[in-house]
Amino acid sequence: MSGKRIKRILLHVPSNFLEEFDREIAGLYASRNEAIRAGMTLVLKAEKRRQNQKIINPENA
Repeated sequence: MSGKRIKRILLHVPSNFLEEFDREIAGLYASRNEAIRAGMTLVLKAEKRRQNQKIINPENA
């Protein structure tokens, strides 16, 4: 991400969701921000694969 402009977002989530999220990512990521960015990257990659599958096999979309 170096050299790219970074945007700030605000996200409202229930406290218990955030507490569970923090427990699950503890030791896996340096920060909550890093974990969220990694998750966003995974979602984007999965969506791109899904879109590519629609192009390759339009009858299965």
